Amino acid sequence: MTSEAAASGAPVGLRERARLERYRNIRAAAEQLFNQRGYEHTTTKEVAELAGVGEATLFRYVSNKHELLLLVIGERMDTTIQAIEDADRELAASTSSAQDFKDRIYAIFRKRAEFYALDPENVTSYLHYGFKAGSQLGAQSIAQGDRIIALTSSILDSARDAGHLTAHVDSGIVAQNCNGTYIHEVLRTPARGFRPEDLWDRLHERLRVQIEPLFGLQ
Repeated sequence: MTSEAAASGAPVGLRERARLERYRNIRAAAEQLFNQRGYEHTTTKEVAELAGVGEATLFRYVSNKHELLLLVIGERMDTTIQAIEDADRELAASTSSAQDFKDRIYAIFRKRAEFYALDPENVTSYLHYGFKAGSQLGAQSIAQGDRIIALTSSILDSARDAGHLTAHVDSGIVAQNCNGTYIHEVLRTPARGFRPEDLWDRLHERLRVQIEPLFGLQ
């Protein structure tokens, strides 16, 4: 039996139950240690010991420490992005003015800033290692960014259809720039000694300069 069988409610054998339990223990141990000490200061040996398995056993579930970060932060980020998409669908039903469209874009990135502020060290590590070419961590991080870019672009397209943007505005490039601005602000926060809880204030100002001039260009 597989974990998919367990999720579907199908009978799970003793061996599979033991495997799933070890997997849950490894994930929980990684999350606990990352929260206590940060990703950079946690070793795979420590995760294995807390999970009650040998380090060799741990590496049957993950290939390296980066994949532990994928398990912990990647899953949290997927959940957050899904919540952002769900919230925007509700806002879309009552969107009519130019300000409504702008507020929807700001809401996306405010939620991302809040996500960062809850666990700044580990989110920064996740984004940093997400730039590593060819890694599973990088693939997931890129896919998450693409979802944010697609959502932002779709809001701008709808604003254009409603007559709030001129035809020459490339919504895809604007959306990429907004996402890039978020990543840049996250990565430079520790380098500059900025307070993580102030990320939204800095990010909002940079987004405002990019977004506001696009509206009202009739």
